[in-house]
Amino acid sequence: MTEPWRRGPVRAAGWAWLVVAAGCAALPAPPPAPAGVARAFDRLPLAGAVLDVEWHLPAAEPRAWVLVQHGFARRCANLRGTAAALAAEGVATLCVNADEGAGLAGGAPALAEALARWWLSPAARSPDGRAAPARIVVAGHSAGGLFAARVGAAVAAQEPQRLAGAILFDPVGGGPLREALLAMAGRPLHATLAPPVPCNARQLARPALQAAGVALAEPAGATHVDAEGEDSDSLAVRACREGPPRAEAVAALRRWAAGALGPMLR
Repeated sequence: MTEPWRRGPVRAAGWAWLVVAAGCAALPAPPPAPAGVARAFDRLPLAGAVLDVEWHLPAAEPRAWVLVQHGFARRCANLRGTAAALAAEGVATLCVNADEGAGLAGGAPALAEALARWWLSPAARSPDGRAAPARIVVAGHSAGGLFAARVGAAVAAQEPQRLAGAILFDPVGGGPLREALLAMAGRPLHATLAPPVPCNARQLARPALQAAGVALAEPAGATHVDAEGEDSDSLAVRACREGPPRAEAVAALRRWAAGALGPMLR
């Protein structure tokens, strides 16, 4: 499918979480979005910067907007397959290329607040001109999971009836993650947890997830980069020291995410 609403540049490079490399590994040309889903690009002024954002839009009126946020020093291009799989469930997904501003260090609280404010404002429109639906779901990978939780907490503080739940892919975060998750209490909260590796800070998030009563999935054979799947790269694989994601694990993660999302849309 073509990209009908393209405004602003889109880069296609990613960096490993814990590696400062001399160069970046170019991602392959993006595959087309699945049937019934359009990939679109835009730019949003958020927290003092104008950031590239990437959308996956269903043909029908979306049942919800879902934040699908990339990890630390990564790009939205690294989560395209997972975002498209969720959009195929009838939702519009949004990802912010946060590395153009302050990045996702510490969950980027100022950026999270700014995104929540925009998302809840009358100005919030997808690139095809549609206004935000009533339901909002937050999802994110690695440090993007902490960022997504911060966005969810901000939405819950401003318009609690709008927040439908959270889906976190092997998130990273300690006390701040716990606080954000507790602020979303009473809603469906789901997370995957991969085995301890450098990229998930040796399961730093486990105590926070358990304290907040998050429904945890710990599939055998999982890797930290399963959420990236075919959109990952060799730098991430080397940084995490666990080998590349397996196709069957990636497919299982996407089925799990769709299953977690379904009840949030009822």
